[in-house]
Amino acid sequence: SSVAYAGGGGGGSQSGYGSNTGGVGGSGGGGHGANTGGAAAENGVTNSGGGGGGSSYPETTAAGTGGSGVVIISYVTTARSITFNASTNFTVPTGVTSVNYLVVAGGGGGGNGNSSGVCGGAGVYLTGTNLSVSAVTSYAITVGGGGTGYVGTRGAGTSGTNSLLGSLRLCSLVALL
Repeated sequence: SSVAYAGGGGGGSQSGYGSNTGGVGGSGGGGHGANTGGAAAENGVTNSGGGGGGSSYPETTAAGTGGSGVVIISYVTTARSITFNASTNFTVPTGVTSVNYLVVAGGGGGGNGNSSGVCGGAGVYLTGTNLSVSAVTSYAITVGGGGTGYVGTRGAGTSGTNSLLGSLRLCSLVALL
């Protein structure tokens, strides 16, 4: 089965202008937006890089926090896949010369806009195959945290932080976009 990552957060609702229902968070861990006078904004799903949901207008609820990132490494020698939900070190097993990877940064926290809630952005992701590694070498794994949702009136949530696999940095991918 497949797993989705890096879903954007849903926007919050605005009373008196159409629907009082917040937007649905994106597939891949995005939190739903707040409903006017009802359900609060949801946080992005932990270890998904999902963005936090936006708050409602009038500003009665806090925006959702972005979901933390994740780093997944797989290698063929023993047909193994490892998921890292927290920062640590990964030591390459003997006989492994390359790995496949998925690195997802933390999602952004939701905000509170002038007229309705602003959704949190999804964490950027980087994927690749056959990354050359050296056996019995330790690589630092950093799992990025989700951004904080804005609490109060009219403000932005904070950005999520980068996830890293050794020297692979997601910010270098963002610079190319």
